[in-house]
Amino acid sequence: MHAGVPGKAYLGQPLTDFLAHFPGAKSLPFAKQTDVLRLQVASEGISALAMGATPASMTIESIGFNFEGTYEGIAAGKRRTVEGIGPGSTINDMLGTYGKPAETASEKRHGTLTPQHGAGGAAPAAPDPAETMRYIYHSADGGTVTYFVVKDAMVVRMVLNRPGSIKKYLMDASPGPGAPATGGAGSEASAGHP
Repeated sequence: MHAGVPGKAYLGQPLTDFLAHFPGAKSLPFAKQTDVLRLQVASEGISALAMGATPASMTIESIGFNFEGTYEGIAAGKRRTVEGIGPGSTINDMLGTYGKPAETASEKRHGTLTPQHGAGGAAPAAPDPAETMRYIYHSADGGTVTYFVVKDAMVVRMVLNRPGSIKKYLMDASPGPGAPATGGAGSEASAGHP
């Protein structure tokens, strides 16, 4: 689940290798930062964030796969996880494959990987089946967070992030000239794509 597409589109992949596999990828600046690059491979259902001090040192640190419809200009792709989750998968398929998530969060809070808590720090209420939700899983070493976006009981997107890189480049980073200020440590991590 935390691998991406081995050998083709994965976390830690050098930007140059990603672009070699997807020469038609669209590159966009991210919040006027020079150390983060947003990538879109619309026809393949892939979006990613590459991060690093220079373009030559950038690696893929966040990658998303769209399974259903069009999301932020990214068409649905045909890729599936190694375990078979992808286009047409239901929440029951996902839960049967990966088990109970570490946490859930409303998609309304787009851009956050922060856990949801109930009143007084209590466990959050069960998700409303009509609400679009993120089902969040953590790798055993804590180095990767993978979440699935579920809408109307269907898995519509999957995103993999390296929280350490998100924190370093997006939360603690100095904004580029003219960019909005970030919240710094303790603010919510931005997924920045599907």
